[in-house]
Formats: sequence, C-alpha cells, structure tokens
Amino acid sequence: MNDKIKERANFLRDNMILSTQELVRIPSVEAAAEADYPYGKEVYKALAKALEISEKLGFKTKNIDNQAAHVEMGEGKEVLGLLCHLDVVPEGSDWTYPPYAAEIHDNKIYGRGTIDDKGPAVAALYGMKIVQELGVELNKKVRLILGTNEESGMASLDYYLKKEQMPDLAFSPDATFPAIHAEKGILDLKFSASLKVENQKGLQLQKIRGGNATNMVPDYAEAVISGIKKEKLLELLSDLEYDKNQLKLESENENLKLSYHGISAHGSMPEDGKNAISYLISVLAELPFVNSGVKDFLDFYKNKIGLEYDGASIGCKDQDDVPTALTFNTGIIKGDQSKIEFIVNIRYPVKSSAEKVVADIKENLNRLIEVELLSDAEPLYVAKDDPFIKKLLSAYREFTGDDSDPIAIGGGTYARKVKKGVAFGPLFPGQPELAHQKDENIRIDDLVKSAAIYAKAIIDIAGVNENE
Repeated sequence: MNDKIKERANFLRDNMILSTQELVRIPSVEAAAEADYPYGKEVYKALAKALEISEKLGFKTKNIDNQAAHVEMGEGKEVLGLLCHLDVVPEGSDWTYPPYAAEIHDNKIYGRGTIDDKGPAVAALYGMKIVQELGVELNKKVRLILGTNEESGMASLDYYLKKEQMPDLAFSPDATFPAIHAEKGILDLKFSASLKVENQKGLQLQKIRGGNATNMVPDYAEAVISGIKKEKLLELLSDLEYDKNQLKLESENENLKLSYHGISAHGSMPEDGKNAISYLISVLAELPFVNSGVKDFLDFYKNKIGLEYDGASIGCKDQDDVPTALTFNTGIIKGDQSKIEFIVNIRYPVKSSAEKVVADIKENLNRLIEVELLSDAEPLYVAKDDPFIKKLLSAYREFTGDDSDPIAIGGGTYARKVKKGVAFGPLFPGQPELAHQKDENIRIDDLVKSAAIYAKAIIDIAGVNENE
C-alpha cells in the first residue's frame, strides 16, 4: 500500500504545486468585515478558491456562511477531521521574493502561507485525493475543515462547530512532525498606561508604534520625539550601547523619528527573532524625557520586560512545568503623550493557567500600568501512548524511518478546539520554523511527502480494513 501511495503522490506533484501557488497568491490577511465577508474579501477569496480546487478534484464541499467550510469523502456516523486554515498573518518586510507571488526557487515555493497553513491544507486535500484514487473503502466521514481566522482568535472554527458535527478525531497539519501531543495555553494581555500631558520644554515622546500581530515577533517599531536637536540626540546616542545598523534616525517635519529594524519570528518562539519594540524601548529608556509619566513607563518596560522572552522580570517565568517553558512576546505597541498600550502574547505551560500567569504579573506592576485579559486558549494534552497518537506516528514513521517521540509545542492549532485532536506536521524535524517570518517557504518534496503521510493516516484511522 505504501508504494501505491508514494506513486500517486508523485503523480499528483504538479497539481499540488499549482494548487498551493493559487492559494498563496491571494493575500488573505484578516480585514474588517464587509457585506458577506466576515473576515474581509481577500480571506473569502482564499476560501472560495480552496473549494473550487476541491470540487475540481471531485469532492463534495460545504460553505458555512463564508466563516468556514469542509471538503468531504467517505461514509459513516463518525468524522475524522483534518483541520486547516486559509488566513495568514501580515507579510512583514524585507522578503527576498515577493510574499504573494508564490515563486519557486531551489525546489521551494516561497510566500506567506506556504507553510502556515495553505501548503499543508493542500497536502491534506491531496492526501484525501490519493485515498480516493486508490479506491480505499472508508467507514468514517473524512472532512478537511477550512477555517478563516485562525491567526486572530479561531472564531470561524467555533462558528463551524456550532453548525456542523464535531469531529470524533482530528489532526491539524499546522505544526511539526512526528506529532504534537501537547500545546501550551495562549494568552493575550493588553498593558496600558494613562499619562499626564506635561507641556514642559525639553524632550517629548509624540508617538510610538510597532508590530503587526500579537503572535509575531515585530520586525519594526518607531518613535517620534520632539524638543531636541538632531545633533544633541546623536551626542546622547553615542554614549549608549545598541546596534547602530538597526536603529535609524530621520527628521520628520520639526520632529525626529527613531526607527528600529528587528527580526520577525513566530510569537511562540520569540527567541528566534529580535523584537524591534523591545530594542527600541531599550534605547528610549536612556533618553532624558521631561514627561514623568513617559519616563516611568519606559523605565517599567526596560526593567520588567526588557529584552527577555521568558517573563522572568515581570514574575511569570516559573510555572512549575518543565520542559514546556513560558514564552513572552510583545507583539504590538501604539501610543502618544497621553496613553500608551501594548499587547503581549504569552504561551504558558500545559499544567498552568491564565489565572496564575495574570496573578503573577499583577504582583509586579506599578501604579501606572494596568493589564487586561483579551483572550485565553487553554492548553491541549493527549497522552503519548494514546491509540490515536500511535496511528499517526505509525503513518509518519513508515514514510520517514524516524522513530522520534511526540513533542509539546508553544504554537496553538485548531486541534485544541475539538474533543480529541492533535497537530500533525507539516514541518519535519530539524527544519527551520519559518511561519510568520520573512521568506516563508515549503519544500516541494516535503509537500508531496506530507500528502503521502496524510493519506496513510486517513487509511489507518478511517479505512474499513483497518477498523475491522
């Protein structure tokens, strides 16, 4: 059977490439709702294109009010779900190749969404096609469920699950192989500081902004300041330690703009990036602002957050759950002389809770700073020796020869939304994590191999012979 699966996967290779390119060329970043498009027109276009591709492959499809959809094969009362999403995070900057051109270089398709999560959705779809072409009889419905706002709250899947049958088992091709048996909790907190405007002569902070999404390490941040000559500012900066190649100083009308260029990364792995917001504030905190509130805010950020990505100084690092350590990422900041707000994305260990994390943080706030809980996605956990996990691992091992154990991750997938689900691929062990980063790409060989693995997993879990 494995040889037949490989043969069909290779036969469908060109189709997989084309389908991935068609989806990646749609810039499906969530936008404000309009008319019949709950997450913006571009997100809808991606959903419509995915359904068009699926119907041309001979599958039944169902669109649930443009919120989500499924692609279906098989018969039976139980449902095996393949959980994917078609929305993407903003593209960021400094790409080698255009982020929505889906260009092929060195056997890789480049573009936002290639690995998160349009390429994997194509692999799952063609995994179903392989099973269909092999004529395998199924005793479960197999549904590729396509969500449209996974990157910003997963509301579309919640909507889908209110309208359609909850999958009995599900895997999400939105992480790494061999299989993910645990996902950390995901917490978004808004920190805010209301500042008293003091019209004194001297250095003033007029504006600060940075970041595109909470679950991205920001690669750009800027601050506009006034009340100081450029020559004087350069003199002050000369006494500071910072990366002079990344900090840029420009005149803006009668003001000066300081901008910092960092390195983007997935919010669950802030150690892989360079947080432009934090690095910019580390410089600003050393400047002699006359507004006492601004100075207090900058001192708070420098001393309690700084350049850390584990929440140590703000008191939430220790959650008694090794090895799934907590991560702390400031994703967005905006503000002026009267108010500054920033949003932090925290991935907390599976044995902890949002309540504990927030309580630990509140013990380390000053009177200036308030914190508000924006969202909390509770952790996911499935035992490593669960029969479902074992079948997924078996499919993976038969096509890779890798006998690695399941792992825990900081990323959050749709798997946590169903009664029994886990993340499963598409990134192979040892490969760099490029989700939410510039130059995101997927190796074409890996796209094809993933489709074969997903086909085998479907057969092992939903095939009649495998369940008798």
